[in-house]
Amino acid sequence: MANDTLDTILNVEAAAGPFAPGDQVLEQTLRDFIQLQSNVISVGTKVVGVRSVPWLEFKWFTGVTGSFSYPIDDVAIVDPTKIGTANYTVKLEKGQGRCTFLDAVRLRGESFENIDRQQLAIVRARADTIDNHILTKLMAGADNSAAATAVFGSATADEEKDILDAMDDIFANARVSGDEPMALILPADKRSAMLNTQLFGNVVESMADHLRRVANLTIYYSRDFGSSSALGNDALLMIPGGETAEFFTYNGPGFQETELTRIPGVGFDWLLSGYMGTVIHEHQDGASSGKSHRLFKITGVRA
Repeated sequence: MANDTLDTILNVEAAAGPFAPGDQVLEQTLRDFIQLQSNVISVGTKVVGVRSVPWLEFKWFTGVTGSFSYPIDDVAIVDPTKIGTANYTVKLEKGQGRCTFLDAVRLRGESFENIDRQQLAIVRARADTIDNHILTKLMAGADNSAAATAVFGSATADEEKDILDAMDDIFANARVSGDEPMALILPADKRSAMLNTQLFGNVVESMADHLRRVANLTIYYSRDFGSSSALGNDALLMIPGGETAEFFTYNGPGFQETELTRIPGVGFDWLLSGYMGTVIHEHQDGASSGKSHRLFKITGVRA
């Protein structure tokens, strides 16, 4: 069963229907796939930690900045660091997607594959929602920012300098070792600016390959740009991973994520529900509340 492809699952269900005897395991596999695939095709989940949790709200206590005294006398003992009550929280909020496969549609010749395709459309919509949610939180969590020299890809642009300057800011202010891999999230219409080849020293390569080689940078492209979007006209440089930010989904008791029900005289109804939330972790590095020096915004990379 674990080796069955999505096409196999869809074909079995399309032939016999979602309530056919013996297909319940395939149906559950499809439901699980739908939720997991939303994370797989999302850009945001590639740059933050992702966890399923049994709670809807959680609080982290940050305390106060620690200290370590050195050198001290052999018989000396230092005062303890006070724990304090400074904290930050994350709250998971509810989202839903729903589709209905009408009896009238089936009677006119459509197979049950129709509802499966509607489910997959919800997968894509959920992935877009997750991306917008995570990227919006990350952009808002950048404590520092700087304007690009010019619009990326223009004649006067200096993408390498803008990105390396942003790296310097992160390594100078965040509590990091200085050799962590980096991630850059760019508006998708700036992909060509990073893929155009040019001469670096005696090597001809794209800007993306050059920065991957010299700075351990991975570039991700998002369609969530422009007005009323997560990125707007900006880019985000960050240290990826769960220490910077985490995305949570709820999987605790007392909650049914997927429901497939029969509507008498109408058809089949499929509902996907979920609770999710994102937190920017605070590291007592001088960043403002709810923000991090591990995130840096480069503004104006597109007009």
